[in-house]
Amino acid sequence: MAGDLHKDFFRELWVLPGAIMMGRHINELIQRSHATFDTTVLHAAVMQVLTAVFVATESYEAALSTAADTLTLLSQEPRRKDEPFLQVLGALLYDLSFLHIVRKEYKAAERTLEKSMRVFERLAKMNPDRYGSAHIMALNASTSVYRSRVKQVNLLAHFQVATSTYLEMVNSGIHDAMDRLIESLANEGEMLMQLGKYRDAVQYYSRALKYLSKLSPEFSERHLKLSIKLSEALLHTRSTRQKGVHLLNTLLQKAVRMKSGKYVKEIETLLDEKTTGKFDILALWHKAFPK
Repeated sequence: MAGDLHKDFFRELWVLPGAIMMGRHINELIQRSHATFDTTVLHAAVMQVLTAVFVATESYEAALSTAADTLTLLSQEPRRKDEPFLQVLGALLYDLSFLHIVRKEYKAAERTLEKSMRVFERLAKMNPDRYGSAHIMALNASTSVYRSRVKQVNLLAHFQVATSTYLEMVNSGIHDAMDRLIESLANEGEMLMQLGKYRDAVQYYSRALKYLSKLSPEFSERHLKLSIKLSEALLHTRSTRQKGVHLLNTLLQKAVRMKSGKYVKEIETLLDEKTTGKFDILALWHKAFPK
């Protein structure tokens, strides 16, 4: 959907690696600039284009981080309603909604698209020829995302039934059912994360780890993988964030000892000092920009 549009557009206009390098260079120049004129929208526009290029090249983590930085920049003047500001905001939110779709965060994608749609609706009233198609594109994407979220909620219900079944089997003494119970609890945790229900996800990941410790007392890569997911859920809520950071630091030592390079990198990314700020702006941007 949006990803194909991004790819076709940018591959026609630019050589992508060069575009990324140039975008970063311009971004750095603006950050260092001491110009007296207003550079907020210009800076945000460059960052939005860079976000779109990252999406087109499937560099989704870089795109998410750049989108968060751009939202932070725009939130310095959240009540602006002029055309350049709204144009950048609408395009950025459309990009961000695609990133949520990639991550299967359909509720967040739906909310982001709704705001993008309202922004382009306002712009379309100013200039129908220029912004009408963008408004329709956001509307169509929103319909598709809504259907995906309904499927996701139905899938969560399926996992809930499976978990109850496996739990009854475990309580009845069927030892072989425990592995399937752990997997089902982990699936529920993942689905709750995608739905933005991080506190509930913490409970399910914790339960999965408890049963996994009974099944396999020795700490394994499966323990590590589940523990990282638990940490990520903890990071998303301010009241539990420090617990998540503490757990990740402990897991980093374990991952290094286990020579699990993939998980070392994942943990280090989550521990990056920008990560918590990214979580905050991505969760609360809708409160910064008025309707």
